[in-house]
Formats: sequence, structure tokens, C-alpha cells
Amino acid sequence: MKLPIIDSDGHVMEPFDLWEERLPDEYRDRAWKRVKTPDGEQVSFLGRVTGFEWSVGSLCTPGALSAKGSLDRDLDTEVDLGARDPVRRIELMDEQGVAVSVLFPTMTLGLDDIPDPGFRAADARAYNSWIADFCRHDPIRLRWAAVLPLVDIGWALAEIERAVGDGATTVMLSPIPTPDGRDLGSREFDPVWAALVDAGLPAVVHASNPASPALGMNHLWRNRGQWQMGVPFQLQLAAMYVIDGRVLERNPTLRVGFFEGDVGWLPHWLGRLDETYEKMALVAPPPDRSALEQFRTQCVISGEPADLGFGATVDLVGAERVLWASDWPHQDGAWPDPILLLRDRADLTDAQKRACFVDGAAQFYGIDLAEVLTHLGDGWAFDADLGTISGMLPASTPAVR
Repeated sequence: MKLPIIDSDGHVMEPFDLWEERLPDEYRDRAWKRVKTPDGEQVSFLGRVTGFEWSVGSLCTPGALSAKGSLDRDLDTEVDLGARDPVRRIELMDEQGVAVSVLFPTMTLGLDDIPDPGFRAADARAYNSWIADFCRHDPIRLRWAAVLPLVDIGWALAEIERAVGDGATTVMLSPIPTPDGRDLGSREFDPVWAALVDAGLPAVVHASNPASPALGMNHLWRNRGQWQMGVPFQLQLAAMYVIDGRVLERNPTLRVGFFEGDVGWLPHWLGRLDETYEKMALVAPPPDRSALEQFRTQCVISGEPADLGFGATVDLVGAERVLWASDWPHQDGAWPDPILLLRDRADLTDAQKRACFVDGAAQFYGIDLAEVLTHLGDGWAFDADLGTISGMLPASTPAVR
């Protein structure tokens, strides 16, 4: 029997013709483009050739940048079709033992690098329409996050309403949502939080390109250092802004996740926030609830299941607040096998692992587990023995075009 594992943060690889087909004419020349060349490929964005150090195919291959990997994998022939085709994605999930995948973008993670607000909104809407169509193949097992730029609040509110109508499970926000310095704690965003509460949707703050100009610190990081420091730093900022900005206190039923920036920093960061409230109370009045209490009540985190601090974070905030995620198919995701990395941890009990694999994500996203199990049919069970969980990497040869 298979445990109905929920992948709280999986990814798709957008087909490059998405923008050609779905963007208004005025923006198409600046959208993502990929051209095959005798030397491999040329990728451009905003009318400029990018400086990627690896191919898009390697970007979409777990472990591709490791010592035994390759920087020039071809997207068309060496990447599993499940990254961009819903029929194959369901087949792959069956092989991997994943019951539900909540899907986030790849190229559209760079949404907030687009300086033109009109283009940014059009790009978001094009992606949201495409991923909604993708998930209609099996809306119980394939769930999606609507990307939501916040540069125009009126537009964001309209897009939330549209996304809800199209079946979105959550919305994805940038850690640094605007280029003008407004942070996620700004009261200007209160209508967005209120709309999410009314719609019953959680918000996921997802790490973006760590060298993003929107982050404002790309001059400090190069190459590997971008991932080493830039990814968790984004989410530390976001968590601080949400808590310090009293967002959770003003919206006590709002659910917020912080994804793909590791988890081991969280105990230190929440403790640091609470220490600062006490030491600097005359500078700024502390919140009614501690940072730790706010997180335990309204937030979740997801990141690398091999993180040395994973167990300590589970002990501090509760296993249902630390969600398992594969990050599949990205090169910097958990590797070599994200399921086995969590299954085999010696510092977690079986009950804690089950909460990370299934219960926490179901609570956060509002997923009806009984409906999922009925839909899956025979071979899946909530009480499946954790020892029977197999690895995520399929035994079969990847299905490619």
C-alpha cells in the first residue's frame, strides 16, 4: 500500500510557446524565448540573452549540477515529459508514490524582474491561464498556485477572484513584491490578505531567483553563493516583514507558507525576532503574540528534507508546520531522492514523518484527504507502513518526446 504523499512544492517547466500563444502582441518580443543552436541553445528574456551557466534541461534535472551531472542536458530529449505534460505527470506521480502535487512555475519565478507593470500583469495572467488548463487533466491530484504580482493592488484583487474561479489552491507571492521598497508587511497589501481570507486560500511566499534585481542584493552574490545565501535570505526577510508588519495579527485566520529556502534557520530567526521585541520595546511596541506563537498558529515552512536543522524545526513549531516538498524537477531540489531523505531521518518519529508527508499540507492547502483517497482507488492508504514507501526516482526510463 502507498501512503498518499502530498508534494507541497513541485514545479512545472513552462513550454516556451506559452508566451507566444497567450501574451498580448505588445509584450511577446520581450518574453522568454529559447532557440536551439549548433552549440546547444540560446535563452533570452526582456529582449536580452541570459547569462545562464547551464541549459534549461539541466535546470530541470535533479542533481544536474552535482559532480556526476551535466550542464548541457537537452530539454527536449533528456528531461522527463512530466515536467510539462499533465498526462505524463500523473503517470510519474504514480511511479513516485505521490498522491497530490501542488505546482509552482519555473521560468515565471522571475516574474518580478519584469520592470513594466503591464507586462508583469500580462505575464502572470498568461501563466495562470496555462497552469489552470494543465491541472484540469486531474484537478484532485494536480493543484496549482496562481502567481500574483502586487505592484497593482486592484489588478491583484481581480486576479485572485479569477484564479479562484479557475480552481487555484493557493497564490504565490514574491519575497520582495515591488521594486519601490514596499514589503509584505505594508498595510497597502491588506486588501490582498483580506481577499485571500475571504476566498479561503493560503499564501505561499516562494523563493525566486536569488540574483534577482528585485531582491536588490545581486551584486553581493555570484554563482553558487547565490543559492548558499540568497535563497534562505529572501524568506528570512519575508517572514520578518509578515510578522513585524502585524499581517498575521490583523488577519488571524490567514495562512502563510515560506517555501524553498531551507528550514533550519527558522528556530534561530523566530528566537531572534522575539529577543529583539523584548530588547527594543521602547523603539517599537512588541506584537500581542510572540513571533513563535504567530508562526505555530498561522504559518508553515517547506524546504530541503536533508537540512541538518529539519528535526529541530519540527520540534519547535510542530511537524504539521514543516511540509515535505520535492522541488521536482529542479536541479537544486532535494537530491538524490527527496522521499527517502525524509523517510530515513533518524531524528523524527513515524508520526512526525506522516505529518510532514501528508497531514500538514492537507491542513494548509485545505485538501480533502477522503476525496483524494477515493479518487486514487486501491493501492493507497492513510495507514500505510512508512517502511514500505519507495523512492521518488522512477525505475523506468524517463518519458521524453
